[in-house]
Amino acid sequence: MDIKLVSYYLLLLILLFLLALMFYYYLLLQKKIRINKRLLRYSVYSSRKQSKLFDNIFNLFDKIIKKVSIYLAKFKIFKKYSLKYQKYITKENRNYVDKMDYVSKKLLLALIFIIFVIFNDIIKVQNITIFQIVFAFFIGFYLLDFMLISKAKILKLEQENDLLKAITIMNNSFKSGRSVMQSIKLVAEELDSPLGLEFQKMYADLTYGLSLEVVFQRFEQRVNLEDIKYITTSLTILNNTGGDIVKVFESVEKTFFNNKKLKDELKSLTAASKFLYYVLLFVPIIFILVIYVLDNTYFNPLFNSSLGYLISITCLILYLTYIVIVKRIMRVGE
Repeated sequence: MDIKLVSYYLLLLILLFLLALMFYYYLLLQKKIRINKRLLRYSVYSSRKQSKLFDNIFNLFDKIIKKVSIYLAKFKIFKKYSLKYQKYITKENRNYVDKMDYVSKKLLLALIFIIFVIFNDIIKVQNITIFQIVFAFFIGFYLLDFMLISKAKILKLEQENDLLKAITIMNNSFKSGRSVMQSIKLVAEELDSPLGLEFQKMYADLTYGLSLEVVFQRFEQRVNLEDIKYITTSLTILNNTGGDIVKVFESVEKTFFNNKKLKDELKSLTAASKFLYYVLLFVPIIFILVIYVLDNTYFNPLFNSSLGYLISITCLILYLTYIVIVKRIMRVGE
């Protein structure tokens, strides 16, 4: 193999690794900055003396994002587009994160990917095509969406898995004669997870004098799970009308256990078909990317003639049709 080609791919891998490392450190720094801003008012010494090179770089990046957000906020189209990211802003970080910041990050990531592609073509001494720039822009622009959606799905899955544990703890607590407030406190202490943090908030709300109905309504809005509505309704009715809370929660626990058992069985039955769906979904994309990296002129005939455009559009339509049909089949199966 040519030494120049090996050196090129080695350099490309190093650049990708450095880019991924910087992005990882940026996410860690964002978390540290939020914690630092909360504690800074109670601190005697400023944390600026302990800043490092990566901290300075990402602080600069954060300042650039804020300035870009201020500029983008002047345009109605970006204001309207930023509304979809409001759901990712929690109560804890709403003082430090604005929904427009997500749009700014997406545009900056897209710009970084475009610069990377241009740098790649300059090293290989090749012509820069519009297709490369558009492709790099879309990858960078939607990378943050993919991360946010994945993070939200993982959080929801963790909450669903911990919900049955929380109900079991509350049920055992009611059997031992404890009140609802004491049971909520026990769950908050026992669960070291995102759902445990939500129970801590519930206990704090009850401590400050909010009614049980209001506390569970706020809990339902924050967690946004279908199963939570069942618990909220049960406890609200019990609080207003009275009844045997032990028997009610035994029924709730049994119902939740059966539902989880059915969901697990359904996942095991559909795991093979889902795996096949995702393989067939991403293999063509990976195949095209690999060929394009090895030879970026391989697909030029598809964009230099009418027949090539017709074949490209036909393949795209067939691919999208496959996604829609298989997705609907999978949805019916669920």
